[in-house]
Formats: sequence, C-alpha cells, structure tokens
Amino acid sequence: MKSYTQENIKLLKSFYEAPSRGDFGPFRDALDPNVEWIEPNVPGLWFSGTHRGAEAVWKEVIGPAVEKFDDFRVNMKQFYGVGDHIIAIGYFRGFAKTTGKELDAATAHVCTMRNGKIMRFEAFHDTASWLETLGLAHPQARLMAA
Repeated sequence: MKSYTQENIKLLKSFYEAPSRGDFGPFRDALDPNVEWIEPNVPGLWFSGTHRGAEAVWKEVIGPAVEKFDDFRVNMKQFYGVGDHIIAIGYFRGFAKTTGKELDAATAHVCTMRNGKIMRFEAFHDTASWLETLGLAHPQARLMAA
C-alpha cells in the first residue's frame, strides 16, 4: 500500500511542478477525462464552484488563471496520502495583471487518484487573498473584517 501511495504522491508532485516550468502536458495528462473539480463557491472568482471534465477544468479554471496572472504558480510543500487519497498543502503565487498586486494565498487540495489519474479534486483556499489581489474585495467588507 505504501508504494502505491508514494506513486500517487509522485504523480501529484509532477502535476503541480509542470505548469511552473510552462509545461502543461503533464498537468493535462494527470486529469481523468471525467474529473470532478471542486473549488470554493465565492462570488466574483471565475473558478468558483464545481467543474466536470478535464476540458472544463482547463477552460474554466486553469486557462483563465494563466491569463489573469503573470508568473502564476502553485507551490505545494507538503503531501500526505493514504491509498487513492492525497492531501497537498502549499501556496498560490503570481502577480495579477489587473492590479499588479502579488498573490500569496494558502491552499490545500484533497485529490482522489485512480489508475494514475486525478478523478476528484477539492480545493480549500485563502479566498480573501484572491479577492484582494484581483481588486475584487469590497472596501466595506475589509473594514468589517478588521
């Protein structure tokens, strides 16, 4: 069981590292064609909600991120796994093209792997950092949170 989990972690690490090098092939290859991709449901963020299928993930989540940020990358630092389930913890980084602000947002992902593919992906993000970086945070909301 341990080596199977280690193989899943190795595949997931490659999944995260490839886009930082500008190589999206391993990223696309890691997604099952019918992947269920779940993001926090936050109004104003394009990736909000559930996305079904590898093409939808690319068009609705990943492609727009690359378009909206310069030097966009995901730096996952810790990986924990049991069998088909892997938890990855790290940060999103990049510079929003609309505001010039730097994104430095914590994230955690829970992935279910089968046959070397990501079947299910659920993300937990610091969405306040995303909203602030993209200039979508309402000034009144910031005052109320302080």
